[in-house]
Amino acid sequence: MLNKILQVIYDASLSKNKGRYLSDKSYGFDVVYFISKFILYNRKNNIFDRRELRQKAISYIEDIFQLTTGTAGAINYFIEVTNLLEFSNIIIKVNRNKYKIVQEDILKYITENFENAYIFLYLVTYKTFKNDMLWDDYVSYCMVNDVDEKKHIIMNLYHKFCESSVSIRKEDSNWSKQLLKYSLLILGYVNDSNLITRELHIKESSPCIRDIALNVEGTRTPIYLPKKNDYLNTFNKNYVCRKLGGFAIKSFDNFRDISAISDSISSSLADLKLLLLDDNAFKYLSEYDKEQYVTNLVKSRNPTIQRQFKKGLLENDEHICPICGYCFEELLIASHIKPYSKCDDTYDAINYHNGFLMCPNHDRLFEGAKHMTIDARTGLIILSDEAAKSVDYRDLKGKYISRKYIENERRHYLKWHNERFMVVNSIV
Repeated sequence: MLNKILQVIYDASLSKNKGRYLSDKSYGFDVVYFISKFILYNRKNNIFDRRELRQKAISYIEDIFQLTTGTAGAINYFIEVTNLLEFSNIIIKVNRNKYKIVQEDILKYITENFENAYIFLYLVTYKTFKNDMLWDDYVSYCMVNDVDEKKHIIMNLYHKFCESSVSIRKEDSNWSKQLLKYSLLILGYVNDSNLITRELHIKESSPCIRDIALNVEGTRTPIYLPKKNDYLNTFNKNYVCRKLGGFAIKSFDNFRDISAISDSISSSLADLKLLLLDDNAFKYLSEYDKEQYVTNLVKSRNPTIQRQFKKGLLENDEHICPICGYCFEELLIASHIKPYSKCDDTYDAINYHNGFLMCPNHDRLFEGAKHMTIDARTGLIILSDEAAKSVDYRDLKGKYISRKYIENERRHYLKWHNERFMVVNSIV
C-alpha cells in the first residue's frame, strides 16, 4: 500500500496549486484519521458535498476533539483535511463544493488505525521533499551534529520553502515558519531528529507523538471535559518505523513486523458519533426502538465503549446493585442513565457517572425510564404505577439508595432520567 500511496501522490509539491499541503497541527495525523472516517461514512456513491456536510462536521469535530460549542475555526479541520486529500489525489473536486473519492482503498487504509494515518502524512511529506529537492538537505540536517550547522540548514530549508510554496505570501511570518516546522516534526518523529519550535529553534529532544497530534490537552477544550485520546498512549512507533523503513534515514531492519494497535475507545466513540448524526438510520424508528437499536449496535460493533464504561464503574463504585445489594460481579450490568442515543456528547457514553452497576432485574426496570427512576435530589426510588402494583417490585416503593451515589455528577444525568420518567408515564 505504501508504494501505491507514493504513486498516487506522484506530483506532491509546495508549488502545487490544487488542494493544500499540510501546514500545522490542523493537519495532525489524528485529524486526518477522524475526518477521513467522517468522509467515508457520509459519502454517497463516493461523492460528498462539503457544504451540505458543514453543520454535521462541526458537531462531529466539537465532540471528537472536545471543543467548546461554537468554537471558531472548528470547521477548518474538515476543510483542511479535504484540501490535503485533494492535494494528495485521493479525492478530486467535481465542482465548487462536491468531491469524488477516487482512491477509496487509500482512504480506508488511513482509517484502519491511527498509525496508518501518520504513515500517510509521512509519505506526503517525504514525496514533497523529494519532488522539491529538499530531501538531501533534510538528510544533511539529520546527519550533522553541530548546532550552528543544523541552524544553517534549517534556514536554508526555510528560504526554499518560501520560494517554492504557493501558500506563503510573506516570508518571516509565523505561519510560513509553521509550514516548515510541522513538516520537520512529521519527518522527525520516525527519524529521531531534533524537535523544532514555532520560531524554528532547535531543541535537544526529539518529537514525541503528542507533538504531531492535535487532540492533546490544552487545545480549545473546556476544563471539565477530558480529551478522548487513548490512542496517544498506545501508538505503536515500532509499527510505523518498520513500515517506513525504506523511506527513512535510519535503518529499522532489526524491527520485527508487528501489527498496529487498533482497539481504541476514541475510534469507537467516533463511530458512535457518526451513527448518532445519521438521520437516515432512525428515520422509521420510534424513540424507544431508536434507543434499543443504538444500544445493541454499539454493544455488538463497538464493545470497547461498553467495556470502558463498565471499567469506570467497577473502579469507582461498590460492586453491588444500589437497588437490592446483588453482588455477583460477573452478572452485574453497567446500566446507562442517559442512553447512547441521547448522548449528544459521546463523553457521556463512557462517563461512569452516567450509570450504575445493577443486577439484570433492576437494569431492565430502570432502562429507558419506563418503570423506575431515582430522584436526583434525594435518591428516592420512584416506580411506575404498573411496577408499584407488581408483587415483585412493590417493596421498593418509598425506599432510597445511598446518597453517595448521587452526591456527584450523577445528579446531572438522573435529572434527565427523572424528566424522561415523567414524560413516559404521562405525569404532569
